[in-house]
Amino acid sequence: MRKVRPQDVRNDFATLVTERLQHFDRLELALKGTAHEKRDLTTLTEVTLHSIYVAFECFLSDLLLAYINRDPSQYQQNLEVRIRASVQSKFGHWASGRMSFAATKHIKLDELEEALDPDRYNLTFKDVATLKQRCAEWVALPHRNGVMSLGDADSRLIDTVHAIRNFIAHRSPNAKTIMNDRLATVITGPTCPNLNLNRGAHYIHNIGSFLKAKPGGVMRMRQFAMRLNGIAAGL
Repeated sequence: MRKVRPQDVRNDFATLVTERLQHFDRLELALKGTAHEKRDLTTLTEVTLHSIYVAFECFLSDLLLAYINRDPSQYQQNLEVRIRASVQSKFGHWASGRMSFAATKHIKLDELEEALDPDRYNLTFKDVATLKQRCAEWVALPHRNGVMSLGDADSRLIDTVHAIRNFIAHRSPNAKTIMNDRLATVITGPTCPNLNLNRGAHYIHNIGSFLKAKPGGVMRMRQFAMRLNGIAAGL
């Protein structure tokens, strides 16, 4: 039976990040000296981080699928509890006590994908707290340890880039407010790995210019991308 290897999922994301950054470097070089270099580079910076975070969302979906594919016991236990609760709420304890759930040791990959999301979209999570909740419900030990061990700095980093991605995609006032709130709180202390990735007292309106800046000598977009890559490697 075909299985998905979690390490392959991690490797694929790491390769994509490398390729996206190399693509950025080639285009940045090509823009040197052109009439609209600064404006085009601002746009390119936004597009690059947006594409990397979308890939990170796909990575999380694929990773949880891979873990459940290897051991579906926790997912099936949670599913049975939910089904029994649904039957009890509609038909009472007597009916729920007479139903049976036939768990299986292995679930085919295509069947698992349909069970997790009948509409066949990628699994998405509005924030790290929701990701951890789903992981606890669906993923067996020890596979869920990486996600459940995400610390405050890594969680804030993920949620901040998520907010940046949403603002780039939608440009709504609400998305801008959430993004600025996240950027204001992404640093947790003087030794936080997110140093230089926060905003100062000023509200960010042009996210491309913010991402293009090089605090500490490295472009923020690249710093965000490499932080995501490092976090993914430990999940």
